[in-house]
Amino acid sequence: MITFDADTHAAQKAVKAARRRQLPVPEQIEATAAMVDVAHGAAHMQAPERPTHDDVPATAEELAALLEERAHAHRIAASHRAIGADFLEPIARKYNALVREQVPCWIRALQPEFNGLIKQLRTQSKKLPPSLDKTWLDWNDPAVTGPWEKAEGIAFQLDQIVRDRKDMAAAGGLGGEGGRDNELYAVAKLPEPTVEGVVQHRMRTHISPEVHQWRELRQQPVSRWLQLARSEHLTIELATPDEVRQRAAAWDRWREGIAARGVAPMPGANAIKAVEAALRS
Repeated sequence: MITFDADTHAAQKAVKAARRRQLPVPEQIEATAAMVDVAHGAAHMQAPERPTHDDVPATAEELAALLEERAHAHRIAASHRAIGADFLEPIARKYNALVREQVPCWIRALQPEFNGLIKQLRTQSKKLPPSLDKTWLDWNDPAVTGPWEKAEGIAFQLDQIVRDRKDMAAAGGLGGEGGRDNELYAVAKLPEPTVEGVVQHRMRTHISPEVHQWRELRQQPVSRWLQLARSEHLTIELATPDEVRQRAAAWDRWREGIAARGVAPMPGANAIKAVEAALRS
């Protein structure tokens, strides 16, 4: 029986992304992919279609020979389906495992191109007005439209890298890590919480508004990237394979520190100690 354990869709998407990025795909992955195709073809081999009026022979002898021939074809197809299904699952598991092992290398290899594009984006960002709301930009001003068009092309390339990283992460068993803001944590990280930052409401005053703005610009990808490039508190950096969960955990540590601080305008010594303990845990 063919089960979902034989599903190689995620691994195939990751390999496709790696090829698109011209990243090395080990020969063993290529060879195993070919075996997956062979086993898949065997597992889905179809017997000859039911005969029609045109297939009826002229004599009983010819019919007997035809029946024997078609019976043989049915047996071959049934045998291939059974044996192909038996082989498909273990071969698919091997293929998925090989791709999963390669995912960390592929994701790390995306970082240089990502960093180069961010550098270009910051250059264009400096040429644009403080407000990046598309509604209020002067589209008749070449000083605006020129940098914006360049930023648009850069943002498109960045989105492609992020999509490819997402496909690779899914094949590596890392899909959906980071919770609600996993897309943000894939490309940027929060500052680590400190006692001083918690006491001075750095999260409420600076970090949280920037995260909120990033969420608000979901339908404006160019503005979203430009605002992120201008951020004074979020660090743009493509996450390594295990880093998205770590970045999400930083948000949780901030919340724990804030809860320990309490609501007093200036926390006392006991509250400071509670914050220190919360950030150490």
